[in-house]
Amino acid sequence: MAAPTNEQINRQIGNAVRELAPHTTWRYHEPADGFHCLEWMDNPALRPSEEEILARAAELAAKEIE
Repeated sequence: MAAPTNEQINRQIGNAVRELAPHTTWRYHEPADGFHCLEWMDNPALRPSEEEILARAAELAAKEIE
């Protein structure tokens, strides 16, 4: 199985945040091409780490290409 591309992972960042931090407030700004486009608007203590978000996004992207 091929590893997901950065583009495929970036498309899953919003989904990863929804899973890791449900019921929180954030925005994923255009161009929506990486973690830096994520604006956290909620309690900072509720924010998953960049590593957690990117790892979950990679898992979701891998499932998408199966």
